Amino acid sequence: MKHCILFILISLILVPVFAEDWITIYNDDLSLVRSRFELNLENGRQEYNFDDITSRIKPESVIVTGGIRVAEQNYEFDLAGKYQIMAKYLDRDVMVIMKDQSKLRGVLKFFEGGSLGIIETGTERLLVISDAETQWVQLAELPSNFYTKPTLHWSLIAPKKGVYPVQMTYLSGGFSWDVTYNTVWDEKTLLLNSWVTINNRSGRAFNAVNLKLIAGDVNQVQDNYYKGVAGGERMYNEMSDSMSAPSFEEKAFHDFHMYTLDQKVSFANNQTKQLELYPPMNVKARAEYEYSTYSAGVRSMIKFKNTAENGAGKAMPKGTIKVYKQDTDANLEFIGEDSIKHTSKNEEVAINTGTAFDLVASTRVKEQKQVSTRVSERVLQVTCKNNSDTVKTINVTHQLATSTRIIESEQKYTKDANDKVTFTLEIAPNKEIIYSFKERSEY
Repeated sequence: MKHCILFILISLILVPVFAEDWITIYNDDLSLVRSRFELNLENGRQEYNFDDITSRIKPESVIVTGGIRVAEQNYEFDLAGKYQIMAKYLDRDVMVIMKDQSKLRGVLKFFEGGSLGIIETGTERLLVISDAETQWVQLAELPSNFYTKPTLHWSLIAPKKGVYPVQMTYLSGGFSWDVTYNTVWDEKTLLLNSWVTINNRSGRAFNAVNLKLIAGDVNQVQDNYYKGVAGGERMYNEMSDSMSAPSFEEKAFHDFHMYTLDQKVSFANNQTKQLELYPPMNVKARAEYEYSTYSAGVRSMIKFKNTAENGAGKAMPKGTIKVYKQDTDANLEFIGEDSIKHTSKNEEVAINTGTAFDLVASTRVKEQKQVSTRVSERVLQVTCKNNSDTVKTINVTHQLATSTRIIESEQKYTKDANDKVTFTLEIAPNKEIIYSFKERSEY
């Protein structure tokens, strides 16, 4: 009987004749999985269990195309285990083998809290048996709807007997990706290496999968994307015969950026994989020091414009930039890190590596008065010190409110479109600059 039931279960498990997978991974615990396989079907309505899916599947997102109909779909995720099996065997006959080899037969009434209860055959007594004293429990047969993996139970309708090329698409959680930019700074250029780190916590392994990454803030529902997937077009280039290192091809896609790996890649479940995003780039950059009024210290910044002329010009997904610098002993030392947002080409990248040790700055309100019921003024005093042995330039920034303007200043300044004021100060070694400016607010 047990062998018969096992045969029935195996015959219900879908074993594709041919299979191929694509994965598109987004930023916010979202991925799109597309599988192409063949089914050998009979004519008419029939049942199939398909378990080659992730454990984080969104079953309501499943799309199946290929000349067949899915009349009904059940997502089975109550996976088999000791407690699950026993729960499905309530009010059925069992035999309990105790550690002293004695046997107890009866009807299982409960199984919880480290014990089980049976109504003993013949005596009708309720026996409460400690799970710790039980060697094993014999069941008459394998329980029905027994699943060892998350499973889609399909009721399929095929117009005729034959082999059907099927394509299934679904959304899933469990995949994530982020980018780390490792850089070496020599005061003029950044040697920039970019790594994509991909985590597979989906509950399924993928072998030789076609991989795409989407950078951007994508809503969970996109009708246009579904229409593109259902069309059945090929979403990858065939793997070349060369043994070159995998690389990503970047392009604009809708309002986002897509990165397509030029070779297939495999993911084990619960695996972290790292791939090179771009080949190494030598990027022209500049060092700057910034102090925002009332902040705790002077920030040491490295900035560059993301252009081809500067050695970059690539769409840079959000991630972490780590900065290293070579010491006089030729060893690299870590000097700081920062995060960046999604940065398109021609935009500026600013890296805050930390607080400058020898540069000190402070802000205080020197004077404040109420000119009238709707007008107030205040004088701010800024002090910047350079305790190093070289000339330093500090950009002091001050954010104005929409109703505020500067009416007097001892230092020249610039103002951008967002009402942020910048004072550029060049300070000699072991010197300080103290200056004031007056701002007026009108309500």
